[in-house]
Amino acid sequence: MKIAYITANFGLISETFVTDLAENLSKSGQLIRIFTNSNSYSINTNLEIDEVRFLTISSIVDKLGFRIDNFLGKRGEFWTYQRRLKQAHKSLLPVLKKYQPDVAYIDFGTVAALAYSVLEQLNIPFIVHFHGADITSALNDVTYREELKKIFKTTSALIVASNHIRRLLVLEGALSENIYVVRYGINLEGLVPKTWNERKSLPPSVVFIGRFTPKKHPVALVEAFVLVKKQVPDAQLSLIGDGSEMPRVKQRIEKLGLDDSVKLYGALPRAEALPIVNQHWVFAQHSVTAPSGDQEGFGISLAEAAALELPIISTLHNGIPEQVIDRKTGFLVREFDYEAMAECIIKLLNNPGLAEQMGKYGRQHISQLCQTNQRVDSINKILISAYKISINDI
Repeated sequence: MKIAYITANFGLISETFVTDLAENLSKSGQLIRIFTNSNSYSINTNLEIDEVRFLTISSIVDKLGFRIDNFLGKRGEFWTYQRRLKQAHKSLLPVLKKYQPDVAYIDFGTVAALAYSVLEQLNIPFIVHFHGADITSALNDVTYREELKKIFKTTSALIVASNHIRRLLVLEGALSENIYVVRYGINLEGLVPKTWNERKSLPPSVVFIGRFTPKKHPVALVEAFVLVKKQVPDAQLSLIGDGSEMPRVKQRIEKLGLDDSVKLYGALPRAEALPIVNQHWVFAQHSVTAPSGDQEGFGISLAEAAALELPIISTLHNGIPEQVIDRKTGFLVREFDYEAMAECIIKLLNNPGLAEQMGKYGRQHISQLCQTNQRVDSINKILISAYKISINDI
C-alpha cells in the first residue's frame, strides 16, 4: 500500500510525533512518501521526502493580495483562504498525481482544509489526524470552520490522541463513530530512568520541556517556583525550550531575583533534552487555554518525563487528565492557579519518597497508555480499511 503522508512541517523538534509515526509506518513495511511544506529532518533514513511549498504563497499578485486580506481582518479571511487553497492545489496536484498513492494521511485539520480538494479530485481516500490548535484556536477562522464540515463528510476517518479532542470534534459536527482515539507512542527502550537514590543525591529540582507559548504558560511556572523557593531554598528549576514567551520568562526571572536558581537551556533535540530531564525530581507544566483559544492536544513531553519516573505536576486541561492520574502519578491543579501548583511542587520536593512512588506509577501507566507498536498497528489498520473501502466503492 502506498501512503502519501501530508504535513506542514517535517522534522520539527516540537513535533516528534510526526517523524516518529512516519518512521515506524515505513518500518512496518508500508511504502510511504512525505509531502511537506518545510523539511528540517536531518536523520539519515530511507524515508522519501518531497518538500512541496503548498502552504507558501508564491506569486507576487497573491502576496500583495495576502497583505490586503490581512489589513481587512475578518472581512479578508475568505479571500486569504482562497489564495492559500489555490497555492495548495497548484503545488500538490501534480506531485500526488505522479505518485498515485492508495491512501493519504494528513497531520492537522488546518492542512487537511487545504489539501482535501486535491485528494477528492484524484479519488484518493484520506485520514486526518487532529492534534490541538486545529480544533481549538483555529476555529476562530470562520472559513476554516466551514471547511471542517466538508472534511467531516469526505474523510475516511479522523484520528485523535485524547478523548477530549474527540469530544471537541463531535461538538463541531464530526460523527463519533468515525473518530479513533490513538495515543502517541513512547519508545521506552532509550528512556532509562535514573535511580531515585541517585536523584535524591542531587539538589531538589523541577524541570519543564516544551515550546514557550501562551498555552504552556511558562511564566505561571516561574511564578509558582518563586513560592517554592520560599519553602525549599535550595530548589532548582530547569526550562528547556524556546518560543514567543521567552522574553517574558526572562523578564520575570530577573524581576523575581531567580537568576541563580533557574537555568534556561533553549530548544534542544530530544536526544539532548531527555538526559537533562532525567536529572530532576519533578516535571511541571502549567498548560492553559490561551487567549486565542489554543489548547494542548496530548503533551508528549509529559509522557516522556513520566517514562523517566518523574512525577508530573500539571493542570486540568484538555487531554492531560488522561495522561496524569491525579494523586497517583502526580498532581493536577486548575488552570492559572500557580499557587496550587507551588504547593504540589513543595509537597513532592519535601517528600522524595512520595515523589519516587508517583514516578514509578507514572512509568507503569505511560508504558501501557503510549505503546509505539500499538499506535502504528492501529493507524495501519485504519489506513488499510480506508483503502479497502475505496476499492469496493469503485
